[in-house]
Amino acid sequence: MRRVCLQLPRLAAAILALASISAAQTLPVFEVSEADARRGSVIEGMLTGEEAVDYRVAAAAGQVLAVDLSTSNAALSFNILPEGSEEALFIGSVLGPVADVPLPRDGTYVVRLGLMRSAARRNETAEYGLGILLRGADVADGLAGGPDWWQVADPGGDGTLEVHAGPDTRYAVSGLTRSGDVLQNRGCRLTGTVRWCSIRVSGSGLQGWVDGRHLTETAAPPAPEMPEGGPAGNGVPFDATGLLPCAPTPKATPGTCPFGVVRDGPGNAGIWIALPDGTERHILFESGAPVTADSAAPVRFAVTGNRFTVDVGEERYTIPEAVISGG
Repeated sequence: MRRVCLQLPRLAAAILALASISAAQTLPVFEVSEADARRGSVIEGMLTGEEAVDYRVAAAAGQVLAVDLSTSNAALSFNILPEGSEEALFIGSVLGPVADVPLPRDGTYVVRLGLMRSAARRNETAEYGLGILLRGADVADGLAGGPDWWQVADPGGDGTLEVHAGPDTRYAVSGLTRSGDVLQNRGCRLTGTVRWCSIRVSGSGLQGWVDGRHLTETAAPPAPEMPEGGPAGNGVPFDATGLLPCAPTPKATPGTCPFGVVRDGPGNAGIWIALPDGTERHILFESGAPVTADSAAPVRFAVTGNRFTVDVGEERYTIPEAVISGG
């Protein structure tokens, strides 16, 4: 990808927020040439407070405008609009920092970048790298559709494949996968000439983007077998199931309760526990510790070795750390 560094001029007029910027207002405008858009460009810059900027791209109907944003400030986002229209085809503050937008007609399209209202009022600053790529509607590289599941194959080096927060190596590494790991396919896209795939790692719940050149199609992983009377959860398939020590009431004899867990990367998980009275207790872990439960009672915990003792009011549960992160 071609990298371009820009020094943006200060705006004379105040712009309240990205979502409310009008085409009638004066913004710095930069043209992204057809050649640069086709081979992919990363534009680097910085915005402060109520500054905003437009990047214009000429395109044909049916092409896909692929945009991805990495930034030092999560309040920075972009919209994609047809030139002269205020009806956005993509709203980044709602849909996130990665867009693949099929273009409805020939014309010029605007990628409008700015801070959200609250951050602009605080005069915050955001450094950014904005990737812009224009590609054809049909790319014979597995971008549309594709298998439901991938397997990591031939990652090279030490046998690991980096998971990035976005579809490019300029995004932070959020974790690692290993050869043989099974990944849920959430869609692929091109960044420059590299196919990046959005994935969720089966078992650990780690999510992000990986280089698609190291993936091969595979079958769905077997679902974990739920013990009799196990919880229903929230409809998301469990990453693991089993039994864990529990004492649902102070007078109850300590026993075991069936559980199911949905993991969201290292240290983050939701655990559903089936109780003897037919109800379920949901406990949420974040950053390696229980933070809340679906109960008005307070949540307290202690750690002994690799086990959590979690009290929800007068209920007590013993949860191995491996339930949270796998392994």
